[in-house]
Amino acid sequence: MDKKLFAAIDVGTTTVAVSLIDENNTVIIKDGFINPQVKFGSDVISRITLSERNDNLKMMKDLIIKSIEDSLRKMLGNEYTSDDLKFGIISANTVMASIILGKEITSLGKAPFTCPFTENEEITLLDKVPVKVLAGASAFIGGDSVIGAFYKFKTDKTELLIDMGTNGEMILSHEGRLTAISAACGPAFENSTRSTGIYGKTTISAISGLISTGELRRDLFLSDEFIKSGKDITISGVKIHLTEKIIREIQLAVAAIYASLIFLLEKSGIKVTDVDRLYVAGGFGFHMSLRDAENLGIIPSQLIDKTEISGNTSLLGSEMLINDCLKFGTDCKFGEYDIFRKSIVTFQPGGDKMYEDLFAGNMTFEKR
Repeated sequence: MDKKLFAAIDVGTTTVAVSLIDENNTVIIKDGFINPQVKFGSDVISRITLSERNDNLKMMKDLIIKSIEDSLRKMLGNEYTSDDLKFGIISANTVMASIILGKEITSLGKAPFTCPFTENEEITLLDKVPVKVLAGASAFIGGDSVIGAFYKFKTDKTELLIDMGTNGEMILSHEGRLTAISAACGPAFENSTRSTGIYGKTTISAISGLISTGELRRDLFLSDEFIKSGKDITISGVKIHLTEKIIREIQLAVAAIYASLIFLLEKSGIKVTDVDRLYVAGGFGFHMSLRDAENLGIIPSQLIDKTEISGNTSLLGSEMLINDCLKFGTDCKFGEYDIFRKSIVTFQPGGDKMYEDLFAGNMTFEKR
């Protein structure tokens, strides 16, 4: 009997998540792994820069393709074969998706920041499996964020999705208009110091705790002793060592998220209080304490009770797109997705005085 399986694949800058789905739309197995491209840098800027040297772009492409194929083989195991895998969908930020397609990515690192591909494109995995790579809305808003918003935004209310990851993508729906922005967070919210094993959510909890007890000032003035020796702290039984470098990484990421959020709302003509629902996406967001996020000023206090922790909306969106393709046909659902993404207006804050003032003025860990 012919078996029918489908793969949803979310390729993040730091991590990759894969779901194997049967024809009844049941996720039968999941897998996840660190993106092997981290050896070329922890953020997209590093990979864009290194892609210009030697055969680095091809090496990055080959690394991620091999890792995805290895994951699929592991998931298929002895029960299934690649013949059972009928098609797949890859959602990723624009840089990751472009690398997978083998596109030159230097245009993503300098003005006017043009996207190497603007339509959904197809690759082949395991020699025979057709896989669609989702196009995004712009150079800064990839298919990973767009597919999440596509399935999350289902009402006529004002809704905002923030992917708390390396690139901090935000998409806003207000009165039938879609706008977006990307915040340069770096790896702080995913894995702020890989060498010491301190993850973003643990760091946030540690800093929030020190703020609450008064051991760390909200203006982030650090004593000479802290700058020299750091601070040992235990969170949920895990001992970590906070340093000035870690504090500053989180400080910059928090300022970038908040400044981008307010900038997006201002440019869209609304206030924080006008937002009816906030969806926090991404692996970091899934584990983040909302109270810690409020305490450090990552999320405005007025939005805390309107916030839904949504998990990996990129992977979930791809899973739902597969389901809808099976129900309604591939052309139909991809057509709807394309209409949605092409209607998104992306704001670029670089060089804008309003954004620069917002960023510089929110370098403290204050409730906002």
